[in-house]
Amino acid sequence: MGWNDISKLVLVYLLFNLILNFSTAQEKIQKGLQEPQLPPAYNLKGYYKPLVYYNYNYVDTTIVKRLYIDSSIIEYKRIITYFMTLFQPDPPKDGFAKVEVSIDSMHYKFIEGEKTYEFINIEVSDPNILKFEDFQAMSIPMGKEFTIIYSPYGEVAKIEGEKLDYYKDYVEQLKPHVRDTMSIFNWTEGLSTPRLKHIADVFKIQYPLKYVYRDSIWFSPIEMQIEGINLSDTLELKVTGFLNNKYYIEGKFSKPFVIYKPTRFYGLQNLSLPYNLVDAKGKIDLKLNAGGSVQEMTITLEANLDVGSPKIFQQTIQQILKWDLIKSYRFK
Repeated sequence: MGWNDISKLVLVYLLFNLILNFSTAQEKIQKGLQEPQLPPAYNLKGYYKPLVYYNYNYVDTTIVKRLYIDSSIIEYKRIITYFMTLFQPDPPKDGFAKVEVSIDSMHYKFIEGEKTYEFINIEVSDPNILKFEDFQAMSIPMGKEFTIIYSPYGEVAKIEGEKLDYYKDYVEQLKPHVRDTMSIFNWTEGLSTPRLKHIADVFKIQYPLKYVYRDSIWFSPIEMQIEGINLSDTLELKVTGFLNNKYYIEGKFSKPFVIYKPTRFYGLQNLSLPYNLVDAKGKIDLKLNAGGSVQEMTITLEANLDVGSPKIFQQTIQQILKWDLIKSYRFK
């Protein structure tokens, strides 16, 4: 074989490889167009680390406008801050986690027209605040200790505790001897599972069991309170990103509905007034730490009620609920 023949073979070989590489590149491009890259996927979990103390502030800002059928109006604003400590002493057992809760203290402010009622602590507050019925109702959870039991799915399975049972038993013993039905109602409601769950269950939502992609939708049940009324709904949620070791989650309420029970309406002593939820809407914004704890959560709710049968008044409620993790620490 001469030199020219060898040169021809080398040229053919080079051309063959060039065509092969070009075809492979084209195939990869077409495959990339047909199968675009998926967005980031996240493994979302809400949990507390055992033997770590978590200090949370929960702020409830409520604005109410009540319009009577004679066109008279009552408006008030209430701002409550509960200061809480949460602690999980042991790892979950069979998927169930027990979290000890202490509602350590509270701040309270109520504004109606020219009147303002305020409580910081017993040393500096006006003693007359203790006679104000709305404060009496809202302060009952203060100083209470109890245990939240979370199921393997992240929902509240039970709220219990010896100290909590002591107060509940005491109220039951008082019932036959106390004519003030509103006081008994306030204590029963303030120690109830829905009330304590509303305040101290910082997780509020359930997370997918599998990885979830950014901006993909999942659904979670939610139960909470708005001005003492029990609401239930299904949230439509999505994780919008991950930044500074935190997952950013947002969502909206679908169609809130009432889990009916007797309730108190500010300024009225009637516990038998029927009410109907005309409409409601809400949204949630949440920052979940990669370590499982909620760093910050804000829930905004708006609701319209018709109260009385026949209707006595319409009540519009605007509520902003905010949970903030102030610090977490471990005793060595």
